[in-house]
Amino acid sequence: MDIHLSHFYGTNHVPSDAELLEIEKLLAPHNARLSRLEKDLEEAEAKVARLKKEKEDVLRVIKPLKSLSSLIRRFPREVMELIFKHSVPPTAATSPNLSIFHAPLVLLRVCKLWREIALTTPQLWALVELTTPPHLCDIYGGNASGAKQQQRLALYLEQLDQQLELSESYPLSIVAPPGTGGGTIIRSLSSKVAIHSRRWEFIDFDASEWRPHPFADIVPEDLPSLKYARLHAYSSLSNTDPFNTGDNLSFLGILAAPNLKGLQIQVSRSCNGISKMPVNWTNLTHLSLDGSYMYTHDLSLQNQQLATEMLPVLNKCQNLRILSLLLISTHDSLSMPEPEAQVTLSKLEALNVAGCRLQIHHLLQSIETPRIRQIHYQPFHTSTLPAEELPFSLAPPLLSFLERYGNRTEVLSVNLPTVSREDLRSWLECTPALKQLTLGEEFQFAPPPPLRTSVSADHETGLDDSSIGLLTPKQDHPYLCPNLKIFRCSIKTRISVDTMLAFLKARTDPLLVGSGGIIEEVSVHKLQYDSPFGDSTDAEDEKFESIREAGVRLSFKKPFYYQSNPDTDMYWPLDSSLLGFGPGYGVDLRLFCIEGK
Repeated sequence: MDIHLSHFYGTNHVPSDAELLEIEKLLAPHNARLSRLEKDLEEAEAKVARLKKEKEDVLRVIKPLKSLSSLIRRFPREVMELIFKHSVPPTAATSPNLSIFHAPLVLLRVCKLWREIALTTPQLWALVELTTPPHLCDIYGGNASGAKQQQRLALYLEQLDQQLELSESYPLSIVAPPGTGGGTIIRSLSSKVAIHSRRWEFIDFDASEWRPHPFADIVPEDLPSLKYARLHAYSSLSNTDPFNTGDNLSFLGILAAPNLKGLQIQVSRSCNGISKMPVNWTNLTHLSLDGSYMYTHDLSLQNQQLATEMLPVLNKCQNLRILSLLLISTHDSLSMPEPEAQVTLSKLEALNVAGCRLQIHHLLQSIETPRIRQIHYQPFHTSTLPAEELPFSLAPPLLSFLERYGNRTEVLSVNLPTVSREDLRSWLECTPALKQLTLGEEFQFAPPPPLRTSVSADHETGLDDSSIGLLTPKQDHPYLCPNLKIFRCSIKTRISVDTMLAFLKARTDPLLVGSGGIIEEVSVHKLQYDSPFGDSTDAEDEKFESIREAGVRLSFKKPFYYQSNPDTDMYWPLDSSLLGFGPGYGVDLRLFCIEGK
């Protein structure tokens, strides 16, 4: 750069002829250098293009060779079959039946080998859903009309025939979800499925929409393979008992199936005459009489399912392992009889009781469960006794039962709006082997009661530091629940950060709890708004870093909206799974018919 010209940069100066000659001399070497660089770049770009083309040629040779040697090609056929089987949802409610976007149909579109495996794996085709596909629906209930519609119907029925043929002799699961009753299409599907009744292993059937239902002619002898049945009747428009139609008992064949192991009945009002059902009660290992998620305030309109009626039935269930009952209150609850002779359920491992606390109390006092290890206690939140003033005690029915059988209990779930420190201590003192404790309704893995009326806010006592202190190990001091692995709480809670950290550090200290006693999960939801923690990121806070490094799953939340005394008379079923949470050390009682398979 010429110094005497640089001061003209950025100005409006017009160079003279002498200055122009000077500028040309200065530019000459730089222009030559620029030309060489542009030439070098052109040569380099040509080389890069040539190398890219060579790379593409090599990749074309490598790709099929790599594909031949890929790991998935070397999977044994048996492994691929197992993977395919697990790709099919356990129930039709998870995904549309025979959708091209879900297994098994999507597996047919990947490659020839996958198609061959899918077509020769009968388990993939054993789930049959009785439903009307969208392209066959109309506003009049799914009845086919017109030549084109009839052609579509014929094709759909042919697809069902192909599915049944591909399932070969494998046991079938039949699902008729709500909203499918009636219509030409559904009845045509049902008639085809009924032909294969000897292969039925599981049926999930909504009876409220079928008059008459399409399987009424099936006799018990036609169902030798049926092991699990889930029967619904949620209709709120009829006061008739869907399981009893005059002199003829509906569902006779299904209820009296000779090898039935699991029975779940869900109705809009409790069934009349449970004890009269032709069920082989001795065979049952799973029984769920959950009633409804719809509650009718006029108790006179309901056929009540009472503890006194259930006890003779339970006395026949000598092989029962899982039991779930909804017991509704009656006008006669004030005059409950004295506990009856003990009914021994020697093999019962999991119990869910929901509904009227006096009915629950009567039931729990009348049964013996020496092998019980999982208990869900879900009473109505209001007192059944009109003269009883708040705060009323919710603990005695559960406490008296735990005093007898809590020593073997590993999973305890209590669905109440509030739990006092005294009640919590009394439960924990009775359950020294407890591995999982759940308080509140959010983490329940059992059918909930229909009525959710809360205790008055004036009498609410949330879980506080002193309650958490009961579970916090201390050096050289005995502490409650030394084997606790999972703690979940979704009741109103006020816990300080220091108390929570002390609890977590003590539960992850091998010197206090031993290497096998370290807690695995702590989930505390419904923290109060003024709580010092509870935001979604608090579990990732540095304060909890050492806890997370110890392998503990943490979840802290405040409610989006908190109403101390909500007016909720309806309660609909939860989804079958809670995101991020499983049943832990217990079984999911809401899905026992499926899991039992």
